[in-house]
Amino acid sequence: MQSPVFVDWLSMYQVHYGEKLPVVNQGQVFSLDEHGTIEWTTQRHMVLEGSHNSKLMLRCDGSSVHVSGNVGRFHRADNLFGFSYQQCVRKWNNILNDFNLPPFTAGELCFIQGQKHFGFTGAVNTRIDVTKNYTFFNRDDLAFFMQWLSTHQKGRLKVGVSGDGGTVSWGEGSKYLYEKFYDKFLEMQAHGKRKNIPQDVKDFVEQMGVGRHEITLKSRYLTQNGLRYMGATDMDTLTQIYRERSQLVLKQSLPWNDFNDIPTPFRATAKDWRDGVPLAQTMKKRTFYRHRCELKKYGIDIATPCNVRALPVRFREINYAALIAPDWYREKYG
Repeated sequence: MQSPVFVDWLSMYQVHYGEKLPVVNQGQVFSLDEHGTIEWTTQRHMVLEGSHNSKLMLRCDGSSVHVSGNVGRFHRADNLFGFSYQQCVRKWNNILNDFNLPPFTAGELCFIQGQKHFGFTGAVNTRIDVTKNYTFFNRDDLAFFMQWLSTHQKGRLKVGVSGDGGTVSWGEGSKYLYEKFYDKFLEMQAHGKRKNIPQDVKDFVEQMGVGRHEITLKSRYLTQNGLRYMGATDMDTLTQIYRERSQLVLKQSLPWNDFNDIPTPFRATAKDWRDGVPLAQTMKKRTFYRHRCELKKYGIDIATPCNVRALPVRFREINYAALIAPDWYREKYG
């Protein structure tokens, strides 16, 4: 837990050619054609339930081992702070050992026809979640930052916002990469009863105004960027990828304007005026004059057309920093 950037969810598999391994699954699913002949079969993952309502998925068909889940949280009361890629692999290997299955290994370096990166004969990554926590020191600044993020599109990745405004995401449904930034306290409140999150951890997260930035690197991304194989993956590389992408999200000076100071519902009227809506025609006369009188306090006269270029733009400084695990957390929760 030393690194502020860590991995929590890790999915991977390895094929053990020529070996006879124990079969581990939750049954099989198969398809029949019109003649009753089996067209295909697939084995269902076994769900491993750990303490504190933590779960993982594992299956072995006798020659290949597949795993998936937030291994950083398994058997832990909380996963506010996680582990490195290498530590997560070791945690998976400890679990495999309990089922008399061989550990994930890097294997040997090899050349694979048709691929631009060298491959390895060992384990293959199919999903890696890279994560970092930030403290905004208070919930007001975190809320303002989340509001700004909700209008911030990243290239071709469309922005999405949860119903409570506590999560902003990009690339939902993508097979390449999915990214999100969320209010950690709101997330804990939503899942607190189910996950039995310790109260002292929740209090700490609330007081520190903690936001979490999480990037899910999916199979296509891993393949195209040379991270498909365990033997080619290390925490330094994952940290560098995180740093490059986080620069597109994290800003300490955010543009804002006087509209943010206007109370609802007058703010909506001001935005309609800014967008060119003919308010004198669309609003009731009494409402129009009442809103005009109120908005004049903010230097806005909705009876005259808006000159968008003349609107003042200011910048608000937001202070945040990487969240480091305090000593009491390390002692109690590891």
